[in-house]
Formats: sequence, structure tokens, C-alpha cells
Amino acid sequence: MLASAATGTVEYRSMAEAVRSANGMIEEYIEVAGRLQGRGSIRDRARVDDKGVPGASKSLRLKSCDGARRLRTAVGECFEYASRPDVAGSGHDEERTRRATFLVVGGGPTGVELAGELYDLANDVTRPHKGTYPRLRGNVRVVLCHSGSDLVPQFEEPLRQEALRSLEKKGVQVILNTRVTEMGDGFAKLSTKKFNETTGEEIGREESTLPVGLSVWCAGTAPVSFVSQLLDQLPQSARSPDGRIKVDKWMRPPMKDPLLLGSVIVLGDAALTTDGDEELPQTAQVAGQQGAYVARLLSRGYELEITPPALPCTPLADCDVFYDPVLTEWLKFRGLDVASKFSFLNLGLLAYLGGGEALSQVQVGDVPLFAYSGSVAFVLYLEVSVPGEQVATKSRILVTFDWIKSYLFGRDMTRF
Repeated sequence: MLASAATGTVEYRSMAEAVRSANGMIEEYIEVAGRLQGRGSIRDRARVDDKGVPGASKSLRLKSCDGARRLRTAVGECFEYASRPDVAGSGHDEERTRRATFLVVGGGPTGVELAGELYDLANDVTRPHKGTYPRLRGNVRVVLCHSGSDLVPQFEEPLRQEALRSLEKKGVQVILNTRVTEMGDGFAKLSTKKFNETTGEEIGREESTLPVGLSVWCAGTAPVSFVSQLLDQLPQSARSPDGRIKVDKWMRPPMKDPLLLGSVIVLGDAALTTDGDEELPQTAQVAGQQGAYVARLLSRGYELEITPPALPCTPLADCDVFYDPVLTEWLKFRGLDVASKFSFLNLGLLAYLGGGEALSQVQVGDVPLFAYSGSVAFVLYLEVSVPGEQVATKSRILVTFDWIKSYLFGRDMTRF
């Protein structure tokens, strides 16, 4: 949805809503939060990891509404810059194209969706007689650069190939096996793997320079500074190789003082959680299920300092002043006197490709149900993204009307 907001398909206020208006029980949650006796919950979004590439810090990001707003403004300014009189005429075609070249770094779901949305935007605003910038038709260029050999590696192999075929068919330039080594003013330096055509073995790298007007870094994630500060207060065993916080099956990190176990809860992008021997991905689906799980732990009053967490006044815990006998007896009747471990239920993946096409991989846990690409998958994408990502009925209606408005009247690239 952020990629749609960044290209004018939907509006920010349509997809965002204050917590108080979305949940009438917010006062009770505030009261519960006041009863937590210092217990903290950490759910920080990760920042984009530019891996120390020179100049990459100046590239735009797409991790929040604020980032989408800045990107939307910058895209509009690129179109205006490419339409200035100083680059009008056939003699300035190369410079006009450079100013209207959009580089997306990273071939994961975010990068692929943004490339698809930028294609839709370029096709919309350059329509003859109807678009805002008809003279830029043929000059707008979308480039997707990915360091791996396949786009959207989270999907099944056939869908990865379909993503590549669909984007290239639309005119998006996809560059695989390529790393960005430097970002500068109006250019990006690329390093592409070279392979032996006979054996398929890597034989070196080819360096090149790509003229760009705007770049968006969507490759990789890294913890925000607050997570690093918290890790300094935790034992070394809590630090994962990629800088996240290791947690147990109840979302609790290890503590230097064992008596403080359960005083901190970590979830979302900041947490390293596992399902068996596999690490869970840093996706909204995982974070959403973790949030619902932690909410149940807190609202039911489990004693998180013991393992496994249990209800007050059970053989595993002592009574406290917040003991609710009715709730406790009801949970014990349901066999929930001891907290269950967090279990992630994988429901599949969706990604938009532009031009009314998408990828859909639907499953329940480890059981695959079906996988589609193209227009059928796009219909499923619309059906899932509106009710699944929007909490309030008002937001669902507003997002739907935004899509209809964009289809009928084109995307709104007004800059504020």
C-alpha cells in the first residue's frame, strides 16, 4: 500500500487511521498498560540497510507513510524537471530521459511492487491528450536492480520467473546479479556478475554507470538505533548476527538478571524468531500475528517472569493484586492456564506487478493451496489488500474509491 501512496494511486489519509477511532476499547488498553508495572513491549520497524554503499544514504526509502510522502513529492519533481524548457526538443532527448529515469534497488516484494506502480504512473501521466506530461512519453524509464539471480525469492520458482517476464514485457529494465557500488548526483555505479556461457560459472564482474534522475533503496533491512541501544543492556546471547534481538517462544529476550525475564517483550522487525530451525521472515504478516499473540498474553494476565508463563494463583505462580478470579477460572476451564508458545501460520504472499497483474501464493501453514499470476492474481490482491490491511470500514471504502478515482481520472501528482 505504501508503493500505491507514493505514486498517487491512493491517499495517505485513506489508509491511515488514529488508534483511538479504530478501537473503542482504547481506554481499557491504556488502563492495562498502566498496570504492567514497568513491562515494556518493543515493536520497532527496521530501517533500510544500504550496506555502507557510498552515497546510498541520499536515496529515498519506502518504509513508512512519511517516506512514501517524500517519494511522491520527489517523483513529481522529476517529471517537472524533465519537462523544463532547457531540455525541450529532440536535441536534449538523452538528458530528458536521464531526468525521468527511476532506479529501484532491491528485487524483493517492496522493490517489485514499487517498480510496477512506477510503470503504471508513467503510463498514466504520459497518455496523449489526457496525461499531465504527454511530451515525456518514451522518456520515462524504470530500472529495477537486484543482487540475486531471481526476483522475489520468497515466492515459488514459477512465480519468480513470471515476475521477471511480466516486468520486462511492460518495459521495466530488470538488472539481475548486480550490486550498486556507489550513488552520486545523477548516476549510479553498478557491478554485475559475469558468467561463463558454457559452464555457468562466475568469471568476474562488469562495472558500468547508469544515469538516473531518482533512486529508491529497497534492498535489505537493519535494526534502528534504539534496538542497538537495547542490545547493549542485554546479554551477548540476545544479539543475532544481523543485529536483531533473539527471543524465546513467548517473545521474551534473555536478560542479564534472570529475575527481569518477561519485563521486556520484542516483536516485529526488531525480533529474531524461529519456527523450528527456520527464521521467520520480517513481514507484516509475521508482525501482525506476533502483536495479536502478545496482546493475548498481556490481557489474560500471564506471569511472564516464569517459564512457561502461567496465570496467577496456579501452582506455577503466586497471586498478585491484579488477580481476576473470573477470567482465571474461565481460561483454566478452556485449558489456557499455561500460555502456549507463539506459532506462525503462513497464509501466503502477494505482490503487485503493475498493469493490472500480480503474484499470489496462497497456503495455510506448510500446505500450499494455489499459486496464480496475472489478472486473476490481481483480483485476489485487491480482495485481500483492502480488508486485510485496513482496520476500519471507512478506510476500506476510501481506499476503494481512491482506486476507482485513479482508474477513471488518472493519478493525482499534486505536490504540497
